[in-house]
Amino acid sequence: MTLISFPFSAILGWSASRHDAFSFCKRHYYYQYYPKFDSEHPVAKIQTLKGLTSRALAIGSLAHLGIEALLKRLEKSTAPIDLERFSAYMKQQAALFVQQNKFEEEYYKSGAVPDAAELGQAALDYVQQFLNSQRYAWISALPDATRKNWMIEPGGYGETRINDLKAYCKVDFLLQHNGITYIFDWKTGKEDPEKHAKQMLGYALFAHTNLGVPFDQIELQLHYLSGTETQVHIGEGDLQKFEERVHSETQEMYSYCSNIESNIPLPKESFPMTEHERLCGYCKFRELCGRA
Repeated sequence: MTLISFPFSAILGWSASRHDAFSFCKRHYYYQYYPKFDSEHPVAKIQTLKGLTSRALAIGSLAHLGIEALLKRLEKSTAPIDLERFSAYMKQQAALFVQQNKFEEEYYKSGAVPDAAELGQAALDYVQQFLNSQRYAWISALPDATRKNWMIEPGGYGETRINDLKAYCKVDFLLQHNGITYIFDWKTGKEDPEKHAKQMLGYALFAHTNLGVPFDQIELQLHYLSGTETQVHIGEGDLQKFEERVHSETQEMYSYCSNIESNIPLPKESFPMTEHERLCGYCKFRELCGRA
């Protein structure tokens, strides 16, 4: 599998998460992506808030880590999983996560601070759902020859191009079998196939642009770790609409740059705080806005 890469450029790149932040609150977006340009608060302070995690995010991260470990093991061996040993591994990773991260619930005193044992067990429950799924059985039964081309939580940010615009579409897991490129995305949160399909179409474009895969040879699978899986179909006109959407959303974000090519933002005052203050309770940066 030959992967195309792109030379560094400073211009901002579209991603589903970046535009979600932009839509959520312009001031939140500024702190998330442009902390070094703020003259009011120390960069270290903003970065500390940016690095806050939460119970839900921690469980999702740990579940992804567990599935990554399982798949990388499966690349080398189809022997049965030692569940006791794997459970110990998940608990160890949870303890390390708690040690290395600061929780929003603790910082803002907004709820009970999760402990490592609780996080590890919650993530393990999700991973065991995956282990017991028909999808895991299907992956396990694939011929050995397919394993050399697996892409499991690849490094980097999944940089690609969508109609010549810089974009980031990083897949969770990609494999090729019988002429089909399968792309999987693991989800621990609420099922929302319509919203998540936006990301999946980005992954299809990544496979097409970076790997040269024809669109009719791509199969997209949303795997909810609560126990369901949904195939995202690429219908007639879907990719064109998606490309138009990426172009429109990129232009929106460009309009908040004083220098587009260098990705230099307008002054912070040009990034208003949301009028819906109820949303501030979900923002890591609410302290900076006086809305903690």
